Amino acid sequence: VDNLFITGYNKIYASAFYTLNKAWITEQWNLENSDLKDLLDPEDAIIKKGGEIFFAINKKTPIGTAAMIPHQSGFYELAKMTIEKNYRGLGIANLLLEKCIFFAKEKKAKEIFLISNRSLTIARNLYDKYGFKEVQLNSQKYERGDVKMCLKL
Repeated sequence: VDNLFITGYNKIYASAFYTLNKAWITEQWNLENSDLKDLLDPEDAIIKKGGEIFFAINKKTPIGTAAMIPHQSGFYELAKMTIEKNYRGLGIANLLLEKCIFFAKEKKAKEIFLISNRSLTIARNLYDKYGFKEVQLNSQKYERGDVKMCLKL
């Protein structure tokens, strides 16, 4: 991919955050209320709370995204991570995940957690590669979520 770079949140990418995530979620599931809360007003739901949304930009077009949502002190949720279908398998998710981990470390976070689904084996392989460990699921944030993973920093 030529001219690819990772950048933080900018209002001009807010609609891409929604569009990219809606596309992958609706491949298998329905958008849930918790999705809509984060996706329709990312500034309020994520940015103003001290979180960040990263975008993979190719030729001025957002082709991937990942959010870091702050929870209790020192804990961030990795959420809304997706790559546009035509760009999957090129290592872009690795770049986004590395940016998210770096962000959490800069914020002196203790842990990053995520809620996923066991059917997402490519995502699971990515999380395993970066040292995320499966823990007991104690979240009802997403109906589709059936696995929780944590990365201690």
